Amino acid sequence: MNRTASRCTVTQLAVATAAAATAIGAPAADAQQVLVIDTAAGRVIIDDEWRAIRTFGDMALDRTRAILYARDDEEPEAVMAFSLETGEWIRTIPTPTGDGPRELQQGMAGMTLGSDGRLYVAGYVRVLEFDPLGQYVSNWRPGVETVRGVCEFDGQPAVVAYSGVIRRRPDGTDERFGPGFVDRGRTTVEETPDGLVTRTSRSPPRIACTADAAYVVTDSEEGPDSVFVHHRDGRLESWAVPGELAEALDDDCKLAVNQSGVSFELPCSVWPRYRRPSLDGRGDLVLLGHDVEVPGAIIDPETGCYAVVRKPERTFAHDALNIYRDSVLVFRNVAWENDQGFNLSTAANRVSIHPLRRVSGAPCPGMLPSVGDG
Repeated sequence: MNRTASRCTVTQLAVATAAAATAIGAPAADAQQVLVIDTAAGRVIIDDEWRAIRTFGDMALDRTRAILYARDDEEPEAVMAFSLETGEWIRTIPTPTGDGPRELQQGMAGMTLGSDGRLYVAGYVRVLEFDPLGQYVSNWRPGVETVRGVCEFDGQPAVVAYSGVIRRRPDGTDERFGPGFVDRGRTTVEETPDGLVTRTSRSPPRIACTADAAYVVTDSEEGPDSVFVHHRDGRLESWAVPGELAEALDDDCKLAVNQSGVSFELPCSVWPRYRRPSLDGRGDLVLLGHDVEVPGAIIDPETGCYAVVRKPERTFAHDALNIYRDSVLVFRNVAWENDQGFNLSTAANRVSIHPLRRVSGAPCPGMLPSVGDG
């Protein structure tokens, strides 16, 4: 089995615009709290030089059973499950490449956890469904050109279709949410509360769902990311991006990196900003991803109140990618130096959990109730 990470240099990594939100039309709210990741506290879950966990794709957390589902190069055509308590491997769920009903025609493109612990795995053409023990249940081929991400929307799998959302009905047919159309150039025409808006997408939309709403995060050439909220009753909202996450890094910003005794200096802007939506288990929307300074934010969809999540210092070395209880899962990027310069992998070989500390502001009601000042 090949356990070597697919690697790329920092300068080859695409730059994506930030994503997070405060709802247009929702109560106005500035960031009521700023949280910092306390990397001096916490514990290591996985620390294995041969591990290569993919960090530029979806991962899923089973908070009830304390399980992390992720892609690892040990099993490139499977989802691997790890204990969040011990880091031990629990099971491997095969997702072979192929044309069969239990296969993914072009490989894996995303995954999510259902409300009862079932796992959905998207693969460009179809979605595979597994029970909480990893046993195959069913497959669904939605009427969309490319299946890139999946969520569970009111008890059924749903996928993003650039201009909206497609949900599987209990009888297996497609249910569509959202007006608009998409051409092959990925120019999207969306109907928003302010009228029709045309966007040219740089990267695929990302999706996360509750029983009542599907959150679609897109980016565009014209400006920062947007969040479209497709409600179960057919209503559509558009959310704006808070300034803390949309601000461009200073052109003069440089990070000093030391690898194997060799020092490098890299511009901060080479690190991609690609934040994925998820839920924190309490109904809050989480947008976290790759950023040298501000991984993302946690947003209360009901009030628009949000908390900004920051690293204790600017760094390429690790990324906070998931909220677990009142802490974050941090993935350390594989790094190495060769004749071509400093390189960062798109995979991680170390996963740790660290508490969040409030450094300013007052908490949003009900959000991260046990987070203290630090």
